[in-house]
Amino acid sequence: MNLSDYFTTNDGSLPEIVVTYSDASLVPKAFEYLFDHGAKNVTGDGGYLWIKASQSEKPFSGPQDALLVSSGSSEAFHVVLGGLCGTRGQIPDLGIYVSSDSLILDYRMGAHWGRDQIYSLLELLRQLGDIGGVVSIPWWGVEGEHEFLAALESPEKIINP
Repeated sequence: MNLSDYFTTNDGSLPEIVVTYSDASLVPKAFEYLFDHGAKNVTGDGGYLWIKASQSEKPFSGPQDALLVSSGSSEAFHVVLGGLCGTRGQIPDLGIYVSSDSLILDYRMGAHWGRDQIYSLLELLRQLGDIGGVVSIPWWGVEGEHEFLAALESPEKIINP
């Protein structure tokens, strides 16, 4: 199994990985988990949320903003997080779209995705699953999603195929 084909060639796309939660209260916990593991907001303009009651923007202020989405006070939002520490090193920057029932991760493909980075991402997704999330990768098609989910069950195969 070689997942590098889905990571190493930058074709200009931003593939997405979806982590869905059946309980909206778990989304803020999962988002906070990223910050607890070194993530920092590296969004160019800092990012914004749309507050429904005031019909106005609010600058992104940190992981607690996911509570505003899960409570229905804010529209979903997207930020780019860097510095996320994985089990085998730092994970390249990830875009995170926070909605009421999911985190949608997107990533820029390229040479910065080696085996250790892919392994670390798989471990991160397993941990987000342990919080109650269900991972899907519709972007990769049926065969790609099958390969990815199999690797998610046995990430060591990425390192020792």
